[in-house]
Amino acid sequence: HLAIAFPTAAIQVSDDVRTYRGGTGFGEDRHVVAVLGGKGGVGKSTTAINLALTLSAMGISVGLLDADLSAPDIPHMVGIHPERSRQTPSEGEQPGSERTAGPPSGPRSRMAAWELWRTSMTPRSGWRQPLQRYGIEVMSIGLAIPEDAPPLMTSRLMVSALLREFVFQVAWSADVLLIDAPPGTGDELQVMAHELPLSGAIFVTTPQDLAQMDAERTLSLLTEHGVPVIGAVQNMASLHCPHCAGEIDLFARSSRLADAGVPILGRIPFDLRLSEAVDAGRPLVLADPRGPVSYEFAKVGHAVRQWLRE
Repeated sequence: HLAIAFPTAAIQVSDDVRTYRGGTGFGEDRHVVAVLGGKGGVGKSTTAINLALTLSAMGISVGLLDADLSAPDIPHMVGIHPERSRQTPSEGEQPGSERTAGPPSGPRSRMAAWELWRTSMTPRSGWRQPLQRYGIEVMSIGLAIPEDAPPLMTSRLMVSALLREFVFQVAWSADVLLIDAPPGTGDELQVMAHELPLSGAIFVTTPQDLAQMDAERTLSLLTEHGVPVIGAVQNMASLHCPHCAGEIDLFARSSRLADAGVPILGRIPFDLRLSEAVDAGRPLVLADPRGPVSYEFAKVGHAVRQWLRE
């Protein structure tokens, strides 16, 4: 009724848990897509940042949200390095002595400034601005705490408040928001599946059966909450032989996800430059836009774009 009465207004409806902005909750013709791994070490964050840049190159306005609250790597991957929290002892101060003067300056005191629990609505003018990097919007808890800070041991309530803050209280202008999810099926993924307006999810896994078994557990969680799966990206799928120019499989191939109805969107070859480029803060699709890795990401990006259109 409000939308009919005020056709030119942007309307947001919130209760104590959920926020809706029309459409699926993020906005008309706008999408939130989770990039999931099932387990750690499969290259999920590397895939998320390169896919975000690929979609951006296709003309899609893209945002990238780092939802790994304990190991936020996205800032480092785009060349942003928050200051280190460790202080060198001042003159006359003994190493190991505690400073008692002044307010606390650790990661938890910084998080207190986020004001996650409010009794009133925050107008759009008060929303956080995402970082602009390489043509995409980026937001991460790693932008607020130093790189060497200890992991944030957060409760389910804190995880819920933080992730909703990231999605609904950041001034995203992107049409597609990719969420780089942490591994496993912990609190972050439970909150994402239950409380965030996910249009779909993309799996990142290596080809072997063990990695796909862990991804299948995550698939069960998404199915339980009615989250559609766009498909899977197989990372480190093969190695290009420098002698015979053939492909060498690095893992035995499993059909577990394919048998569960998850299509394979692309097979990213193993390339040492992929990790080197990310460590240098310039992902490989930018450093080598015509190489074999970029070619596979173009295939994945095309499939994702087509799925969202349909």
